Amino acid sequence: MSGLIPESFIETLLERVDIADVVGQRVPLKPAGHEFKACCPFHDEKTPSFYVSPQKQFYHCFGCGAHGTAIGFVMQYDGLEFPAAIEELASNAGLEVPRTEGATGPDPAEKREREALYAALDAAQNFFRNRLRKSETAGAYLGQRGFDDRTIDEFGIGLAPDEWSALTDRLLEQGFKPPALEQAGLSSRARNNNLIDRFRNRIMFPIHDRRGRVIAFGGRALGEDGPKYLNSAESPVFHKGRELYRLFNVRKGGLPERLLVVEGYMDAAALYQFGFEEAVATLGTAVTADHLELMFRATSLVVFCFDGDAAGRRAAWKGLEAALPVMRSDREVRFLFLPEGEDPDSLVRSEGAGELEQRLEKATPLSQFLFDELGRKLDLSTPDGRARLVALSQPLLEKLPPGPFAALMADELDRRVAHSGSWKPPETPRNTAQSGLSERPLSPVQYAVAILVQHPELAARLDTARLEIPGELKGVRFLAQLIDFCREKPNISTALILEHWRDKPEGRFLSSLAIRDLAGKVEQLEPALEEALDRIHAQLIRARVSRLQHIQASEGLSEDQNAELRHWLSKRGAGHTGSS
Repeated sequence: MSGLIPESFIETLLERVDIADVVGQRVPLKPAGHEFKACCPFHDEKTPSFYVSPQKQFYHCFGCGAHGTAIGFVMQYDGLEFPAAIEELASNAGLEVPRTEGATGPDPAEKREREALYAALDAAQNFFRNRLRKSETAGAYLGQRGFDDRTIDEFGIGLAPDEWSALTDRLLEQGFKPPALEQAGLSSRARNNNLIDRFRNRIMFPIHDRRGRVIAFGGRALGEDGPKYLNSAESPVFHKGRELYRLFNVRKGGLPERLLVVEGYMDAAALYQFGFEEAVATLGTAVTADHLELMFRATSLVVFCFDGDAAGRRAAWKGLEAALPVMRSDREVRFLFLPEGEDPDSLVRSEGAGELEQRLEKATPLSQFLFDELGRKLDLSTPDGRARLVALSQPLLEKLPPGPFAALMADELDRRVAHSGSWKPPETPRNTAQSGLSERPLSPVQYAVAILVQHPELAARLDTARLEIPGELKGVRFLAQLIDFCREKPNISTALILEHWRDKPEGRFLSSLAIRDLAGKVEQLEPALEEALDRIHAQLIRARVSRLQHIQASEGLSEDQNAELRHWLSKRGAGHTGSS
């Protein structure tokens, strides 16, 4: 849906909002010269390393590398998808979000259909809550399970009565149409084609999306009929592989220090009642990369709580595999395996919160679980066993994004096989904040990009003909693209540049250059930018001459290529050499 919001509106929005106000509403900011600083809300720290720049309209944490515009901050802090973040900022700015029309645009009928589903689901939640208040049997069951009124209210627990069509009949009376009730997963067709309730004789748990809307239900059977747990079927508003039960509720109180991931609603409710308010649950599906990204928007530490049996370890392994592609040095995953026959609900009630907290503190780190699990059936006292561990580990470590965490995992494997150099991680890209770009001298291309991302207005006066030389020089094509982009938008800001490239490979590179101290005023940086382009021009000439001379030596040059070689040799000899 993000592509359906005109880019021109995003530019207008970023011009209207002040990132210092957006961040300041959520995080206490203190003045720091022309900027503001705070302890980073995305990782645990005692000394502030999180800076907000009103001038450039973006934020950056020098500790964990989090960065972005007001849009990116709302997405990460509030846990919203791109369209929802735009809606949130636009609402506060008094703007209405336009949508492009046409074949790829939103269908008004589809929008009305989704709104009808939300309304039906909300009405169903009210129905279930009212029925629970009137049922002594359901109340007694929840009391026997140990749930108090505070927990019942916090989780919005309700009751689907043991009747064929109580909910369906009520919603039809309220004006909802049968197709909406079926699509929302509230009603289904009986063999005689009559519309009946999908959930009957069940304790009901509402499932919310990241904006707090009810999008589905989970039901726990009160009797012996049907499966013990029953979830809503997927619908236009509910995709279980992209939702986490109770994440919205957890985030309402701010960003938690950790998330505890369990497998059931009852487990999450029991943990909440015993003080573990950061418990969330999967929705009857294996953990996905989408789940992990949602979790890491809320916290830097995720602890999976699984049964200690074979099924629990298989589920944990799937969670590990989902986590590998999104792991970074500022993220941590741990696994808590419960005693056989126990689940989080039974364990916290039998042992108490203190004992469970001690277990959580000793939870197995992802690195240990990975290597221990792979090595369980190997004899690591032999070269054969150690070689096998390397072979099994390699495809998993290759899933890690390049960076310090990948390097440390490789070091841990080397330590375990006691053979230095047995496995090397993929080379970490040089142009990232993590690799210390801010501590190394910049190349001419990097320097030019840094000046432009901080002072895009300088692009208007640049002569880019110097960059139009055949051949390849790393970063030159992107530099030319950036210059053209800035020229097309005379009033472009740093924030708009970063937002344009936010989800592209160059995004983190641009962000690291946007915070680079260029040690100069704009009037000093303009000639420095011109000098950088001259140096790039000289590098391009040398690269082109070298390429033509290689062709000349290996296969000979055509007449046109000979003429081109003479041309560039004359340019090189005329003083356009620069320095690298």
